[in-house]
Amino acid sequence: MRKHVLQLLCISIIFNFQLSVVNPASAQGSAFVANQQHMAILPGNVKNVTFIDGELYCLASGVMLKAQRSGEQLLGFWADTDYVKLQENIEYVVQHPSGDIYFTARDKKGRSFLYRCADFGSKSPKVKQIRMGGGLFNKGMTVEHPTFTDDGKMIIFSSNHERYSEGGYDLWYALFDGKRWSKPENLGRRINTHSDEVAPTVYHDCLLFSSNGHPEDNGRLSLYSTRLISDHVVGDTVGMIQIGRCRVQRLPSPLNSDYADDFDIAIDTAEGCGYWVSRRVATDTDSQLFSFSGALDGVLLWGTVTDRFDHPLPGVAITARQGKEAVCNTVTDQDGQYRIYLMCNQYYDIAFQLDNFFVSFESVNTTKGEEEYLITECRRDVQLDHLPIGQRIFFEDLFGPDVDVELSERGIELLAPLVQFLNDNPSMKVSMTLINDLTNNKNFNLMLTDERIQSLENYLYPLLPPTVKIDINNGCIGRDGCSNATGTSRLTVLINK
Repeated sequence: MRKHVLQLLCISIIFNFQLSVVNPASAQGSAFVANQQHMAILPGNVKNVTFIDGELYCLASGVMLKAQRSGEQLLGFWADTDYVKLQENIEYVVQHPSGDIYFTARDKKGRSFLYRCADFGSKSPKVKQIRMGGGLFNKGMTVEHPTFTDDGKMIIFSSNHERYSEGGYDLWYALFDGKRWSKPENLGRRINTHSDEVAPTVYHDCLLFSSNGHPEDNGRLSLYSTRLISDHVVGDTVGMIQIGRCRVQRLPSPLNSDYADDFDIAIDTAEGCGYWVSRRVATDTDSQLFSFSGALDGVLLWGTVTDRFDHPLPGVAITARQGKEAVCNTVTDQDGQYRIYLMCNQYYDIAFQLDNFFVSFESVNTTKGEEEYLITECRRDVQLDHLPIGQRIFFEDLFGPDVDVELSERGIELLAPLVQFLNDNPSMKVSMTLINDLTNNKNFNLMLTDERIQSLENYLYPLLPPTVKIDINNGCIGRDGCSNATGTSRLTVLINK
């Protein structure tokens, strides 16, 4: 049995990778769980997913839809005409931390502008168009898919300004001084590319967005993350990295796929769940809604499980435990690969288990670090040792020095994989033969072997299920070879089904 201790660096709290129905009520502080089945049949092209007062909304085929939930299940959507009444051609609605409603709507020329409604829900809601400082905004900049920082002092949006963009749609930001919004500023080339950056969403101090301008995107939209502002420590000096200067991370699978557009992520931090849109069918016009539960930031542990000959092992059961509770589980795919999400600042015992193989254990301590990435990826490849069925297995020197009767700590460690294997496969039959040739006195060796067999039985029987049939024999009986004083102490084990 091999036991490895990993010190993984991560950023804050997260993420079991399995098909599941989202359960927002129980997801707080839990690991990330992705749902790879669309949550509901929606009419046409889904986009612009958002949370307002804890309710999930999206735009589909030009209709504002509100989600219906029953406990942990998402039942479907119904049209919400209240928001449509605010303005014709409404496209996206977002809630400011103050509670005010902001939305975008297109004019007859197809330009998208930003509006604010401070008294939504009243009999006569007042709508005001928002103009952000100076002529740049008013002379060629439209606003699409706005989002706000948690303090409400920064707005970030997507725009295709013909003159000042890096190309296509870019992400821009403006600051609020208590009275008005400042002149919009481009978030810069670390975030914006020659293609499109769209659908920004603020998640704590991170900005999530979609882009199709990076080489790994292959022209399709992918979800990315960057920190808005980051502490940068140099010696004893702490400085603030400017907005748009932090590293950009392409979010790992299943949030991104190599064959589909992934975009428009929305997160309900209060309930610990979120949704994103993906086009994962044959036609690019149809998109569907996918979900996840748990906090989004954390550690992604991934790798390949192989046998001793480096052959990939599919179907390996992987379980992460905290104490006696199993908190995450998955299995390796056909290529022996696995992915499992873990929360930060936690300790895990992870078991890799497959029939007829020794169980491998990993002890993982996820320590919060100074990474700017939202999700810390750590690779861990694991090799499982095959336990031969019907072949002799030899264990040497299980007992203490000289003529000690009790198992040594080293002996207990050597037997641990066998004990685990028999617990995992309780229908096995085990034949054991113990030989001790420590002196030239045959009778002494015979007596010592009997006592060591008793010690071995006292150790093994309480640890094994009663269905395991064990027969332990004294190999010194009827053998002259136990009087040669070779110093040999050997246990031979034969396992059969």
